[in-house]
Amino acid sequence: MRITLVQKTLIDAIEKALEKVSEKIPPRGLPERFKIELEVPRDRAHGDFTANTALRLVKYFSVNPVILAGAIKDELEKPELKNLFADSIGEIEVLPPGFLNFRLSKPYLYKTLSGILKKKDGFGRVSSGRGVNINMEFVSANPTGPLTVAHGRQAAVGEALSRILKFYGCDVHKEYFINDVGTQIDILGKSIYGRYLAMNKTLAAFPEDGYHGEYIRGIAGELNKKYGKKFVGAKDADLRFIAQFGAERILKGIKSDLRKFGVSFDKWFSQKNLSRKVVMDALKKLRDKGCIYEKDGATWFKSTLFGDDKDRVVVKSDGSFTYLAPDIAYHLNKYRRRFRRLVNIWGPDHHGYIPRLKASVEALGYSADSVSILIVQLATLYRDGRALSMSTRKGEFITLNEVMNEVGCDVTKFFFLMRKLDSHLDFDLEVAKKNSMDNPVYYIQYAHARIASILKFSVKAKDKIENARLSAELLDKAEEIRILRALCQFPLVIEKSAVALEPYRIVEYLNELAKMFHSFYTKHRVVLDSDPALTRARLTLVKGVKTVLANGLRLLGISLPERM
Repeated sequence: MRITLVQKTLIDAIEKALEKVSEKIPPRGLPERFKIELEVPRDRAHGDFTANTALRLVKYFSVNPVILAGAIKDELEKPELKNLFADSIGEIEVLPPGFLNFRLSKPYLYKTLSGILKKKDGFGRVSSGRGVNINMEFVSANPTGPLTVAHGRQAAVGEALSRILKFYGCDVHKEYFINDVGTQIDILGKSIYGRYLAMNKTLAAFPEDGYHGEYIRGIAGELNKKYGKKFVGAKDADLRFIAQFGAERILKGIKSDLRKFGVSFDKWFSQKNLSRKVVMDALKKLRDKGCIYEKDGATWFKSTLFGDDKDRVVVKSDGSFTYLAPDIAYHLNKYRRRFRRLVNIWGPDHHGYIPRLKASVEALGYSADSVSILIVQLATLYRDGRALSMSTRKGEFITLNEVMNEVGCDVTKFFFLMRKLDSHLDFDLEVAKKNSMDNPVYYIQYAHARIASILKFSVKAKDKIENARLSAELLDKAEEIRILRALCQFPLVIEKSAVALEPYRIVEYLNELAKMFHSFYTKHRVVLDSDPALTRARLTLVKGVKTVLANGLRLLGISLPERM
């Protein structure tokens, strides 16, 4: 099942029309797995749905794409095919350089409005992803410092995308990988120990690559309060204990911040579960496939066999693992837990790591396409027009918790989602604090609250309105028709967002729907004493808008205020 019946029917009709056209204008072969795709036009004046079929196939036909699109349109308008979608599509047009644009008929728009009110919070939900179980791993920040705005953006994206994919029908399992062993944890321990010794009037060099910041002093203070001078002159085992002591406290803070942010996980996977034996077993699986070799005293993964630009060391000459080795074991563990698809959300510093991980997945015997790695670009905070410095290592950063306290969880989350994942985000704290139409999340939430106020006001005329016959046909103003068309497109927006793994599409849609509603409201009264029938029709329309706004905001993890 695809998104909605009308879209499925339309796609089937285009496929049949293309077959007819191919008989009249023989192509030079066609791609075997060509799929007809529908999109929402960027300019809504161009229709409700658009297909770029002619443009994608132009190299197979010896005609201009506008002519090819026109030929497809001619076939679609013949009774044999038109009867398939006559109850839903009112108009078809060809637009250069070769787009096929479709407009829904008014009866279908009114029918969809009725469907929204019946389905309520289920409108837009589809089953296209049914049977696909996904492991969604995101944030996974090392427990070496508090969550920053960079981690916050990844958290907002991961949570929203998980909700969208569930709404799309997928079974989504959210996971946080805790990197609680290795070099960075060792450095954390030495950093805490350096501050601890200073508290105990013992001179010691602070590690050159250590972690600075008041949180390190705080942990050292806790250690000192609990154990006194016990660790002065600490041995290696003591340093490992101190490192874990610090990591546990930092992780507790991370979990608290994420709960406050409305982000939850089904599993917190500790790297400690990946013992040396587990990692070596995963590497043995690669060795058995001829993908492991020894060179210069180290163990190498032959990743170039799978498209990487060079082979990668997995075990160093001193016997320690590189970052890749436990990652290979971790991803094998995910597949063995029967996840069909893996989605990893990483920061931009991991971009170069993608080819080697995909190579390892393929070498293990799984499709490289079964793992999707999303790179979420950084966010820069601005205050009074000045960019704020960010460096966890130097201790110069604004934590996610601080941003939430300053502007609120909803605003923080929305700002993190209001740009595409691969776009750098400028987060203006002054704009974020405004309770005005300049603030994008306020703009959308205010539309929801405004409708709630209208519905509350309409109760005064309840008897008169309910006695009037519901005639959706009365919704014939340009602003009303634009809203109806936008409401019909919500399921397609959900599908496109789920397939592209891009929550921003929903943000963009909600912003446009809110804009349409505010424009409508400034021009037309909803509750009219002199016209109960039109009042009832318009109340039905704004209820539909409120429902879709609510469904979209829930997917983004943002609250639905009834008053503002």
